Amino acid sequence: MNLILGLGSILLGIWQIHASKKYFDNLKKQTGPLLFSLIAVTVSLIVAAFLLIYGVSLLVNVR
Repeated sequence: MNLILGLGSILLGIWQIHASKKYFDNLKKQTGPLLFSLIAVTVSLIVAAFLLIYGVSLLVNVR
C-alpha cells in the first residue's frame, strides 16, 4: 500500500510542478492581478514539494 501511495504522491508532485510551470509561463499574458497569480504559483509549488517529500518518505519506509 505504501508503494502505491508513494508512487502516486511522486507522480502528483511532478504533475503539479509541470502545471505550475505552464501557469507561470502564461503570467505575462494575464490581465488579472499579478500578486494573486504569484501567490497561487507559490502555493502550488509548496504543495508539489510536500507531495514529493511525502512520496519519497513512503517509498523509503517500504519493507
